[in-house]
Amino acid sequence: MGRTLYLTETDQFKAKADGPSILINWSNRSDQRIPLRLISRCIIVGNVQLESAVISLLASHNIPIIFTNASGYELAIALPYNHRLPRRWKEQRIFMETKKNRERFIRWAKLKRMNLQLNLLKKLFPKKSYQFNRDIGEGNYQELLSFFKPKEEIKWKIVKGFIENLFRTIIIEKLNQSGLNLDAGIIHRYNNFGLLLDFGYILEPLIDEQAIQFFKHSRDVSLFDKKERIFSLNKEGLKEVIHRFENKKELIEETMENALDEYFQLMRELIK
Repeated sequence: MGRTLYLTETDQFKAKADGPSILINWSNRSDQRIPLRLISRCIIVGNVQLESAVISLLASHNIPIIFTNASGYELAIALPYNHRLPRRWKEQRIFMETKKNRERFIRWAKLKRMNLQLNLLKKLFPKKSYQFNRDIGEGNYQELLSFFKPKEEIKWKIVKGFIENLFRTIIIEKLNQSGLNLDAGIIHRYNNFGLLLDFGYILEPLIDEQAIQFFKHSRDVSLFDKKERIFSLNKEGLKEVIHRFENKKELIEETMENALDEYFQLMRELIK
């Protein structure tokens, strides 16, 4: 798998398209050339200096781009234009044909999510791991999670929101590779990128885990800036989130691929 290209406003640079590469002109060090063949996804954080040709170049090579900011808000998603429908769109319609099929998908998604929740709780409360089973419930899970959140709820939302955007780059990549229609969601049936949101819902416990680890290992370090009552991650905070994500990327990809395998298996069962 290729790497994630991060372009953040905390660094002073200019990015431009240069043949089959992106050329980074740094203000305080030598220029850097990044071949497109090494990139699978791109995150652009805040106001960065880049040519519009960079976006066109990434899109033409089927590389998804997520625009976000240091406060964790997703601003836009750029995907390659294709007037043809995805390969699997007809098969995906099976989930929407009947209420029974929709409910089958929702039960499966909730079970996948719950298993990830239970795994996380067992890590967080090893001495009580024997108490956790499939009756834990969403409300109980959220209550237990609250013990690990910071006092300022806004800080949790910022960090979790930013991590969600990082996860979405992998989810989009895998869904595109599988020829699936990103808008064909079931849980998020009437949302743009509904299927992306459905898989984000399934993987959310992994996002919670990374957010908890962020605050657990950085309590005495200033990783936020505050301007006019608005919090945002500073340069060190962004590095901390990205570093943790990159260290777990292989596990995230494996979990996503496993969920996709089960999604296709369920789709085949319903088509029969």
